[in-house]
Amino acid sequence: MERLVVHPEVREALAESKPVVFLETAVTTAGLPRTAWAWPNQDRITQLDSDWQLDQSTNLELARAMSRCVRANGAIPATTVIMDGCWHVGLEPTEVERIATDESASKASVSTAAAALHTGSTAGTTVSGALTAASMVRSAGLGTPKVLATGGIGGVHHGWSDRPDVSADLSVIAETPMTVVSAGIKSIVDVPATGEWLETLGVPILGLGTHEMPCFIAGTDPDAPAVQFVHHLEEAADLVQLHWQAVNGKGGVLLTVPLEAASCLPREVVQKANINAEQAASAAGVTGPARTPFLLSHMAEATEGRSLIANISLLLHNAAVATKLACRLS
Repeated sequence: MERLVVHPEVREALAESKPVVFLETAVTTAGLPRTAWAWPNQDRITQLDSDWQLDQSTNLELARAMSRCVRANGAIPATTVIMDGCWHVGLEPTEVERIATDESASKASVSTAAAALHTGSTAGTTVSGALTAASMVRSAGLGTPKVLATGGIGGVHHGWSDRPDVSADLSVIAETPMTVVSAGIKSIVDVPATGEWLETLGVPILGLGTHEMPCFIAGTDPDAPAVQFVHHLEEAADLVQLHWQAVNGKGGVLLTVPLEAASCLPREVVQKANINAEQAASAAGVTGPARTPFLLSHMAEATEGRSLIANISLLLHNAAVATKLACRLS
């Protein structure tokens, strides 16, 4: 495929059925700040990753840290992005820096990828975009991608009965035979409604050590939708394989991983910040792809960076869990 560029390291690992973890990049181009860390608790960041350079932009350091985490746990990172009119799977360090520092870079889901390809612009992949890149790799006969790591998936936004704003992540997860490892659903969306939507689409939702859907940076809510409890990654790998056998390898699985309690924000803080962010977005008329970055930025301001620390913590933890799962599925 002429519009697909797969890094030789990723190509070799897939050909030899070695563990590979796919990574989305919307968090780099449209999620985290393009500025150096400007909040309190700098020591917490370096505790999460000792190689983190505090004088570098937060989004760039997160991208670097995700790749380091995957490698440290035994797999090859397959960072996905649209750049120069092509899908890229696996990046050189200079390319990671390029997408993180390009202020014109946006994000691309499955529905907006063609526009980014056509214009030759740089666009970080959402979950649906990264899964689409993985599907292209599979269709090209280059191997069988099995695992994607992300922070939290998109979902059904609040107010869906008046304005049905539903992330393409959900339908693409349902269609793609990969396991998406996340801390549940982003806290800015309607978690119960999203859980119902996934069930309707036939997506198994597994909970690593939890009976309830994790709620991103707010941890686990006892009132959140129930998920299939799994005790450990060996059990998760078995269930994933059984699901793929049952559906002839045609559907995805969501493995949810709760954020450690020490990194979670109090539920009432998250709820208040969510409400204020939603009101601000509505007042500003922010809709569509721009809505999620707006809400996340508003929350970071409201929590004095605590939401960013929690976000970075869960991203790195999910990358480690995804890598260990990929090793078991290889």
